[in-house]
Amino acid sequence: MRTLIFLLIAGISSLTHAQSPSDVARHRLIGLIADVRGADGRRYGSRDHLGNTMDCVKIIKRTDSEQFIGVYHTYINEVPRVNLAISDDLLNWTWLRELAYFGSQPTIAVPSDQPHGYIVAWEQEPKNHLRFAFYPTWSDLQAGIPSRNYSVPRTLSTCAEGTPSIYGQPTLDNIDVGFHFYDNCVVDRQARGTLKNFGLWTQFRKQPNVDNALLHFGVKGNIGDRDTISNFDSYQFTAMEGQYAPNDFGTWRTFIFDPQTGNADPVNVITDGGSQAFANPTMTLTTWKGQQILIVTLFVPSEGHAEGEAGELIYYRKL
Repeated sequence: MRTLIFLLIAGISSLTHAQSPSDVARHRLIGLIADVRGADGRRYGSRDHLGNTMDCVKIIKRTDSEQFIGVYHTYINEVPRVNLAISDDLLNWTWLRELAYFGSQPTIAVPSDQPHGYIVAWEQEPKNHLRFAFYPTWSDLQAGIPSRNYSVPRTLSTCAEGTPSIYGQPTLDNIDVGFHFYDNCVVDRQARGTLKNFGLWTQFRKQPNVDNALLHFGVKGNIGDRDTISNFDSYQFTAMEGQYAPNDFGTWRTFIFDPQTGNADPVNVITDGGSQAFANPTMTLTTWKGQQILIVTLFVPSEGHAEGEAGELIYYRKL
């Protein structure tokens, strides 16, 4: 009987600790993001050629060239503005134009049904809410002339919703959106919704399972921005920010959420100078000059930064 009980316990233990098929890929991704010093290219405190800070930049590759597009926000006279820039090497950026006034935390994606166009989303003030624009061509984006716009009514918070990200491959008819909502006007938490036909905001819901994956590690402040890649070694992963202490920017940290398991892992980011705080992560998996690369951006707050490293960190790894 004792032997049978032991075998049953051992069997349950082995099932509990069984490796998920996504574990190897997740650990590989974490290693790539963590080792900034091993990047093939990196730039701390990134600015465009006019000297504008490139806060919370999201980078994608142009659909018709080897150039890269960046959307980001810059504060000028205490007003956030969404800017557009272009780069040939991911590290040096030429400002092109302003896309939104009183806008911040932008993201950008190419819809699969309009492969020459661009969807841009950001957090619009006042009454912080999500706003979307569609530019049919690269020329339209450069000119700042969208053919479609939509401001999303706040649905989960009476105070604020923002930091949009786009899951998977969107179409103009269906954009799967991640965002944060200011839960009870106290703390940011995760949510998800769908924008249909640039005119209907639907299927919006809270995501406590995602929040719980970070709360597990003792996060007590905001759980805010996130960005997802859909096919890293055949798996989807989300980079997320979590704040250990409320109102303390020096406690922002980066996590990788694994939707295959429902769990998250902290990312111990190692920079050249040893910065400790990291927020607003983005990831882009693309190709450049015939080689697959991973582009990562992190915002390094002035609290918890090493000398010369505060601001937007951009780096990339060849895979």
